[in-house]
Amino acid sequence: MNNNRLEQHLADADQPVKDFMAELLETLGKKVSANKDPKLALSYFGAQLEIKLVSFDGMVATSNHNE
Repeated sequence: MNNNRLEQHLADADQPVKDFMAELLETLGKKVSANKDPKLALSYFGAQLEIKLVSFDGMVATSNHNE
């Protein structure tokens, strides 16, 4: 599945998914504000995922900070 298709699925998602994404962005944004590495580790259906904020509306989230 390519990124464009994933982004389209997200745009078409139900409200609970959009709420999750908003909370995820808020949490990552708080990490940036606190000078922490803007990434989260999640476990879902046995998969270990790491989600990292690279940039937000032109602002680059630096990754050289330690938690």
